[in-house]
Amino acid sequence: MTIPSIQFTAQGISAPTREEVTAGLWAMMRQAFGPNITQDARTPQGQLVTSLTAVITDRDSQFIELANSFDPRYSFGKFQEALGAIYFLSRSEATRSVVTLEFTGLAGSAVPSGTQVQDDNGNIWETTETGAVSVATGTVTLLARAQVPGPIQAATGTINNLLDTLPGIDRAENTVPAVPGSNEESRADFELRRAESVAANSRLTNSAVYGAVFDLTDVIDVRVVDNPSDDAITVGATNYPMIRNSLLVSVVGGDDYEIAGKIMAKGGTGCAFVGNTDVLWKDTDNYDDGFPPEYSVKFLRPDIIPLYFDIRVADYASITNPQITAARQSIANQLASGARRARIGGTVVASSFGCGLDSALGVVEIKVSTDGATWMSLIEFGIDQFPSTAANLITVSQYVASP
Repeated sequence: MTIPSIQFTAQGISAPTREEVTAGLWAMMRQAFGPNITQDARTPQGQLVTSLTAVITDRDSQFIELANSFDPRYSFGKFQEALGAIYFLSRSEATRSVVTLEFTGLAGSAVPSGTQVQDDNGNIWETTETGAVSVATGTVTLLARAQVPGPIQAATGTINNLLDTLPGIDRAENTVPAVPGSNEESRADFELRRAESVAANSRLTNSAVYGAVFDLTDVIDVRVVDNPSDDAITVGATNYPMIRNSLLVSVVGGDDYEIAGKIMAKGGTGCAFVGNTDVLWKDTDNYDDGFPPEYSVKFLRPDIIPLYFDIRVADYASITNPQITAARQSIANQLASGARRARIGGTVVASSFGCGLDSALGVVEIKVSTDGATWMSLIEFGIDQFPSTAANLITVSQYVASP
């Protein structure tokens, strides 16, 4: 009997068990020192067999890990980035959190891009678009992003210190929670983006637009829908309208002009565009004569919808404040990254978030809501909606059985 080795089969790599390796080593010992050698782990030869078994099984494990690194389902680090490079994708750097800010003041008063507002924790947020106060409402709502990349959270009403003096503007405040950015893209998020972006280098397909837009700096999420028919239709849970022969690209985060350029480059000029954001894009990439053609490109900036969670436990009296804090952070982290991350037009299933909670909480059920009053087991969001939560929107309460 010889020491068994790794086998390459139709099902993949098959490595011998520790017991099989040990049996092979003892057979080698008997061949070398005679059939009467004592097979006891406490003997010198036994210690040698034990050590060699550990070395061989560790080598086999490392080889299997190396082989798995060429499988996109299991790869990580540089191996994962090498697989992504096949599709000309690179791991995203940290993205910046985004939020909508409501400015109040005299009708017609302007709010320029780059206006800075500070939150209660000292983080600075900058508007990414310009606007003027409406005559009808006395307010204007503009997109803004955190000055520093990373998963910066901000609850409703906490971004309220206007740092710039703007004529006619009285105050600024976020009326919904911020959408947290992220640190460097995780293994799970990179693989999800790679799987959804395999057509990023093609043209005139939804997948091509999706992959190209999602690869832009500070883009948090993308959804692409087309209407190739000659009839107007509605899509998603909110029945968002689409005109005939149109393309709808819904995007959270990123720069408006860069997004418009990718949509134009990958979506082409043969369709109409749908959305609430209109960008005049110049094709300087293909025309360098000083007179590039201009295109009006529309895309959708979805509404940020507050998402409330109620974690209902069997014995609330026994729950400590640190446990409540940890539960809130767990929910927020799961919604920001991984398999249960918030998605445009996605479905949030409340019970799925229980997997990341401490079993000591004694969770009986989890409910979700968009208003903090009407609780449901799941919520389906429209293509014009993106859910976001914050610690103050996540509660832990005593479970009460329905009558």
